[in-house]
Amino acid sequence: MIKSDAQRERTAAQIEGFRQALAKAERETAGKRAGALRGSYEGMIRQLEDELHEYDELKSGELTLPNVERLDQIAPFVAKMRIARGVSQTELARRLGVSKQVVSRYEETEYQTVAISRLQEILDAIGIKALVTLSA
Repeated sequence: MIKSDAQRERTAAQIEGFRQALAKAERETAGKRAGALRGSYEGMIRQLEDELHEYDELKSGELTLPNVERLDQIAPFVAKMRIARGVSQTELARRLGVSKQVVSRYEETEYQTVAISRLQEILDAIGIKALVTLSA
């Protein structure tokens, strides 16, 4: 998942590199190897384009939040919520009083290692309201 504008730019450059490699392979490679290379490059291009598309949609503010039943299901969506709310990693770090590297580490692990109280601070900082219902 792309989590910053810098990662988006790197991903776009990777796509261009794979397209160039694909064009070169099509010109210079024949037989079964050509088919395997083409499939590999096309697969990588599709995957990266999907990530780019998802990031661009999030940046436009489009995000449909799932209905979650457990607290541990929230964490994978925090970076998506941040992006959709237009909050950069740097801005979130400033709001939390930590370095950008701390936020980056949180997002590398999809917030799985963050305590619930810290997760609530993060949601508050990006303007997401969490409603919790407990049932027995």
